[in-house]
Amino acid sequence: MKVAFWSNEYEKSGAFLNFVAISIASVMCTPYTISILENYLGKDNLEKAFFDNFNNIHLGYGGVGFYEGGGIEGLLRRVYRGDKHPSLLRHYLKEVIPKHLYYVPQSGVINSKLFDYELHHNLKELFSIIERNTDLCYINTRQQNYLSSNEILHEADLIVINLYQNPEYLEEFFKNYSSLISKSLFIIGNYSPKAIMSCKRISRTYDIPLENFSPIPYNEYFDFACNYGEAKEFINRNYFCTRENSHYLFIHGVRKAAYMISKKIESIHLGNEEMEHCGILL
Repeated sequence: MKVAFWSNEYEKSGAFLNFVAISIASVMCTPYTISILENYLGKDNLEKAFFDNFNNIHLGYGGVGFYEGGGIEGLLRRVYRGDKHPSLLRHYLKEVIPKHLYYVPQSGVINSKLFDYELHHNLKELFSIIERNTDLCYINTRQQNYLSSNEILHEADLIVINLYQNPEYLEEFFKNYSSLISKSLFIIGNYSPKAIMSCKRISRTYDIPLENFSPIPYNEYFDFACNYGEAKEFINRNYFCTRENSHYLFIHGVRKAAYMISKKIESIHLGNEEMEHCGILL
């Protein structure tokens, strides 16, 4: 199953930090195995949050050459050439949390526009390989006119949308992106309970069930951890923190989001099974 994390205000909504935290929490509260990736190239990638050696470029796995690259670029080139065996994926994964969370890293050997084109062209085959290896695929999806973003949102079984609490922004979002709502859950990133547009008010204003929202406030310590490859250590240390802990509201929001996503995934699975039982092809 494919879960796209997306925002049309990527920076203001804290989308990167939310994706990292929820990815970790998701394998701590469920039995799923998850592969994660992003649809853009750049230094602001997931590897910096999970590994303290993120500046080391991957020049090759499994005997691939420099032009192919050792990360997702190389995997896409292999898929393009017709190599679609499920075992192919293991040569391109980095283990984040043993036996649960895996990252498809970047190797930085092609430019962003070419990468976007190749990802868009090979997306369905890539998803097929990933889904035959792990239960879920989480995709950190940037909006910035990437070809692959529209395709990812179309192919995703579930979309997790990162919003922020500006009234004008919210009005514009729900006007221009209403087609996404039916298969979406919502994170309110950098959340402030003092803002005019609280979760309850957004829920009432746009007629979306309150249980489909999770507020996640900004946490400077987690931000720092993500810049030094210590994201999973931070979440692990604080996952069961009490209300008295200064990180409680952040962790509570992350845990709620992970739980919310897992329950939605279960309902989608049940719906698919019922359709198959009735003889409806998916």
